[in-house]
Amino acid sequence: MRFPFRRPPQQTWEIDRYIWLENASDRHIALHLPSGELRLDKGRKLRFRTDVLQHPQVKTLVDEGKLVVRE
Repeated sequence: MRFPFRRPPQQTWEIDRYIWLENASDRHIALHLPSGELRLDKGRKLRFRTDVLQHPQVKTLVDEGKLVVRE
């Protein structure tokens, strides 16, 4: 059975509205975000919308150098 050719979906989100947060500490970090709890393991990075930088816990962790913001 052959499947018809499908075009890949077009990119609909704006890439400049997202950042990577990297855990630069030597421990796992528990983030208490409005969308829910999230554990960011040491050495890992996850992609977030830029408005996460306005969250007080994230601001504190970035200022302390435990989280690194990557473009």
